[in-house]
Amino acid sequence: MTTQQHAPFKRETERRKRRWFPWNFLRGGRRYGKWLHQAPDSTEQNHSKVRIGLALSSGGAKGISHVGVIQVLEENGIHIDAIAGCSMGAYVGSLWAAGFDGIQMGELAAELDSNRDLLKLIDPIFPPRRGFIHGDKIEEWLARSLKDVTFEQLEKPLYVVATELDGFARKVFHQGDVVSAVRASLSIPGILEPAVRDGIEYVDGGVSDPLPVDVLKERGIDYVIAVNVIPSVEDLEKCRRQAQQIQKRKLWWQHPLSWLNQKFNYFAKGNLLDILRGAAMGSQIRLLEECSKRADVLLRPIVCDASWHDYTNHQEYIQTGRQIAEDKLPEIKALLAAAEKNQASRSS
Repeated sequence: MTTQQHAPFKRETERRKRRWFPWNFLRGGRRYGKWLHQAPDSTEQNHSKVRIGLALSSGGAKGISHVGVIQVLEENGIHIDAIAGCSMGAYVGSLWAAGFDGIQMGELAAELDSNRDLLKLIDPIFPPRRGFIHGDKIEEWLARSLKDVTFEQLEKPLYVVATELDGFARKVFHQGDVVSAVRASLSIPGILEPAVRDGIEYVDGGVSDPLPVDVLKERGIDYVIAVNVIPSVEDLEKCRRQAQQIQKRKLWWQHPLSWLNQKFNYFAKGNLLDILRGAAMGSQIRLLEECSKRADVLLRPIVCDASWHDYTNHQEYIQTGRQIAEDKLPEIKALLAAAEKNQASRSS
């Protein structure tokens, strides 16, 4: 890894070290000083404050669009009181809750800039009895940035959604270590081996709640901004027509290895892993539409020309997230005004 790639981690390490200096504890500073006393979650404790939450959907690599949304929220000084995330949304949400800003998260995404980088995260299972990938290397990747942080130590309250394999009940993690919770939420059935936490097996949170708006509402959050990166049936049809037009303009000799890729790459479009993921996403679409209706502001950054595992396309995802967030800024600011009005009425 180059010095430039190490830069975000070095900055984060130095920033975290500064928090440990004694004066942070003596003056009762927030962050690490708060951690020592294990203060109760203010999101669940202060019922007089009008609170705004951010719900981040599942969606594979397209979930990097969440980073672009967060960048715009930060640039416009929009405060979020709590985060709920599922699958890729859980990963992005955990980084933000741990203190990474939108720029740093973009730098992390840029580290997976080639298929060779992606291969480093794959530890295949032979034979693939319960999945094609163990997921241990993915967990190591998570731990590089999140370390051994617990939910109680995060700067923002975080709720991570996973699904119990036995019974498929929704599980919301809000205590203990964050890495194992996010690993559980990312465990795509049939592709990643189920994750085990406290003796219970879990799979992708998208199976039970792909856009956790209700998770925040159930915990007293007054207003929810939701980001859904999974396309609707109508979006998919539009994307399909666009892909057909592009395919017509391609000449076979421009992509001489495409035939071999289709025959031997399990991740290639239309092959086994793509079908498994597509079927899982298809079962979530209608559930997502229902969850979306309960959001106060809904953002839908949709990228057509990319697959669920194309993490090398991070720049387009982030830009799409930024664009939809900027387009929705008037709605978000109207929501903030309503929250302030609600707060004033509660205080009077």
